[in-house]
Amino acid sequence: MDDSQTLTGVNRQPLTWITQIGYVVGHILNDLCSSCWFTYFLIYFTKIMTFSPASAGTLMLIGQVADGLCTPMVGILIDKINFRYGKRKTWHAIGSISVAVSFGFVFHNCLGCENATYVEQMLYYSAFIVIFQFGWASTQISHLSLIPVLTVCRKKIVLLNAFRTGFTFVSGIVVYCIMWLLLRGSDSKTLGHNDEVSFHHLAYSVIVIGSVFTIMFHCLVREASDEELEEQLLETEALIKIEPRTVRDWFHMPQFYLIAIMYVCTRMACNIPQVYIPLYLTKTLALDKESIAYYPLIMLICSVLGSFICRFTDKRMGHKFTYLCGGFITIGASAWFYFQDRQHAVYTYGAAAMIGIGTSSMLILSLSMTADLVGVHTKSGSFVYGAMSLCDKIGNGIVIALIQQFHPEDCDPSVFHCPVANYYRYTVAFIPGGAAVVGSLAIMLMVIYRLRSQAERSKITNIQAIFKREGSPTRSESETSGERD
Repeated sequence: MDDSQTLTGVNRQPLTWITQIGYVVGHILNDLCSSCWFTYFLIYFTKIMTFSPASAGTLMLIGQVADGLCTPMVGILIDKINFRYGKRKTWHAIGSISVAVSFGFVFHNCLGCENATYVEQMLYYSAFIVIFQFGWASTQISHLSLIPVLTVCRKKIVLLNAFRTGFTFVSGIVVYCIMWLLLRGSDSKTLGHNDEVSFHHLAYSVIVIGSVFTIMFHCLVREASDEELEEQLLETEALIKIEPRTVRDWFHMPQFYLIAIMYVCTRMACNIPQVYIPLYLTKTLALDKESIAYYPLIMLICSVLGSFICRFTDKRMGHKFTYLCGGFITIGASAWFYFQDRQHAVYTYGAAAMIGIGTSSMLILSLSMTADLVGVHTKSGSFVYGAMSLCDKIGNGIVIALIQQFHPEDCDPSVFHCPVANYYRYTVAFIPGGAAVVGSLAIMLMVIYRLRSQAERSKITNIQAIFKREGSPTRSESETSGERD
């Protein structure tokens, strides 16, 4: 029996509004730090700390690889080790503490080693980046894998993912508003070393705000134990037959690989614009430094709008068709970024709005389809989320490192045909659009695979019905007849 059937046949304790509110705010610390990481990390290290583009890309790659490696490790540990407080909530607490302690050091000058060598500073920042990414991965996987524990109702899964993603975008809005206020207090129109304090205050602000919501999550959400989940499954054993899946079983499922491709492409379509649109605005379109706050702000506001629209379209069109719609909008936004010129830069608001709506729809549906894949198999569910995140982090880290490695020599963005200006134009146009194309193709393959599986099951059912209708002898009757002959 497929997961679409099992999801409607398993009982869970009622999901109260208090629990839902507590759950959706449990990832805000991660979301705030993630917005800072993807949007301002490269700008901070290249413009403020004066690291070379390749060095900044290497640091980001180290962080992405650390996150990617920690993710499946934490996923396996969550599935294997049981804590009295709750296996997922315990790792959530460990991760949140690691993030809160380390993130301030990432967006701060090297304490006590301002005059250190390049290698020493790289090691200094790498250490705190690894701690931060370990904590981020622990919080993310424990929070995601909690959804199938709280509910297996499709509507509730989409609801939790929609609100969770909505708060992700709200967190980004908060980050950009804070940054806008901090940069408006500066005299210069271009980013420089004088803006270092603004980044310090931004990091401290997100740590304090995120920690408050983390405490709320731990106070409002109760995690059911494995024993309670097993009892709930036993109650419905007469309705459905549930066979537990091991790690090896997941690797034998074609849907596992297709959803992994779709998930990686979705994250790439979301992350690359977040990283490079600020550079696209300042280098390609030659806008003032405040644009790195208010253009992403418009993008995030439209992302929130898209996350709520997605709930209603999903009810009428289903997961896959809604995802494809988001993919087509993202492709359209990428084309807009490519053809946008400096003389009409104000029109970029439209592209920012489109990519916000498109990527938010893709993200919500990718998380919902991953939760559907896990279904009632919560014992190995953390591994699934860990594997998806591993591919996501490594893939995004390699792409960003390659973009930084082939970065052309810097030049005045006002110069016509400046190589850096065109480089960022190609980056925000081709990579998110290409990722949306590949993700949409993976969805189409999933539809084809499901139709083929249904056709095969229907064929087998028809053959069995024919044999039953024609009164074909059973095996025992055939053997008896043969003995008489």
